[in-house]
Amino acid sequence: MAEEAEAAPADAERRPSALDKLKKASHLAAVVSTVEKGSSGSAPDSVMVAVRCRPFNQREKDQKEGKIITIREGGYCGIENPSERDAPPREFSFDFTYDDDSEQVTIYRNLGAPLLDKAFQGWNGTIFAYGQTGSGKSFSMTGSQDQPGIIRQMNEEMFDKIATTQAAQPELKFLVTCSFMEIYNEVLYDLLDPTGSRGTSKSKKETNIEIKEHPQLGVYVQGLQEIAVDSHQKIQNLMDQGNEMRAVASTAMNATSSRSHSIFIIKMQQKQVIAGQQKETRATINLVDLAGSERVSKTGATGEKLKEGANINKSLSALGNVINALAEQAKKGKKVFIPYRNSKLTRVLQESLGGNSVTVMLAAISPATYNYEETLNTLQYADRAKAIQLKARKNESMTEVGKLKKEIEELKAMLAASSGGGGGGGGGGVSDAQQAQMQAQIDDYNVMLKQSFEEKERLAQEMEQERLVDRKSTRLNSSH
Repeated sequence: MAEEAEAAPADAERRPSALDKLKKASHLAAVVSTVEKGSSGSAPDSVMVAVRCRPFNQREKDQKEGKIITIREGGYCGIENPSERDAPPREFSFDFTYDDDSEQVTIYRNLGAPLLDKAFQGWNGTIFAYGQTGSGKSFSMTGSQDQPGIIRQMNEEMFDKIATTQAAQPELKFLVTCSFMEIYNEVLYDLLDPTGSRGTSKSKKETNIEIKEHPQLGVYVQGLQEIAVDSHQKIQNLMDQGNEMRAVASTAMNATSSRSHSIFIIKMQQKQVIAGQQKETRATINLVDLAGSERVSKTGATGEKLKEGANINKSLSALGNVINALAEQAKKGKKVFIPYRNSKLTRVLQESLGGNSVTVMLAAISPATYNYEETLNTLQYADRAKAIQLKARKNESMTEVGKLKKEIEELKAMLAASSGGGGGGGGGGVSDAQQAQMQAQIDDYNVMLKQSFEEKERLAQEMEQERLVDRKSTRLNSSH
């Protein structure tokens, strides 16, 4: 009997119970989760805010509009109330301020380049441009062929840095993917889907992407295409394709008014084998071009444009409420309810606003007297954003892909064995609750596995092939 009593523990050690396996799996998941989230040192702890004043446009020159904005070195911005000329200007202080003669390269060097440097180290980054319609947001973010904006300049420098880094470290592998989406009338659309509709002729029925949340990944957009890119020209081609699909229309304030919010997403993954283990560093850069806030009395919008403007203002109002709540939370030093779910825009930007991201806000303003109220509103908006506290983390991990796959197969085998036992309580002494826990663990492991370098590379290549087939089919159909 004593021999049997001694043999039992050894036997159990050779064949772990379902409960033991679950405990081990949960522990491994917790360890992976901790490593995935990384550390929070060496990153800004609040949102960086910059203000850029555009030059007068031709209509403002024709109307002989006065200038109400004063920009000085050191981040100073003053605004005069045209109704109270003798009163002192309202004064604001930001990280950077740019007058109407600022150059695109300066904006990028101050705001875009530092974010790219952080991305190579494994930090997520976001730049979003805010301001009334026609204030120069798209010019700062995208620019033109002759005057490239932040996105174009970042793409070019990114591949130059990759080439330099790989020349010094040949064993380091890079995978860069990009996605492009818009939020039009509170519906998400994939701008890189070749089967989608162009401009404002979109229907909710034709989109299949949606917002999801995962414990390890945070908030993400399920179904959004991620296209592998290996040059800045390829990214530029995809941007051009996406911009052709974007909802744009003419209003009295802006001949090419964006009728949607757009988000261009760059994901960069690095792989290096160290002492038999695979070290992976990941970063996501969100480049956000918000549609401008609108006043119907100025845009002259009617019909569908009126509806678009109402949805734009609604989502920007929700963004303002989130910024106010985050600023209040930082001021009080205690938890405050943040209404992220009130808008698709704020939900998508949840990680960028007070989450795992180094974030920059570029407020675009008009110098003209005519736009005093909108400009003051933008400056106040930007001033509140300065207080938002960030929780950026370095995203690097030592991944054992083989170990994860083995764990998944073992859990699947145990789940299959327990399911075949019959009875409401499951087979092999495994309860229904334990079976559900096993399945949840398998799902979590599969999500982690899909984030691995090899799996991301495979999926991105498959998606690119599907896109090529779809684009060819779309061109053939349109020619008939």
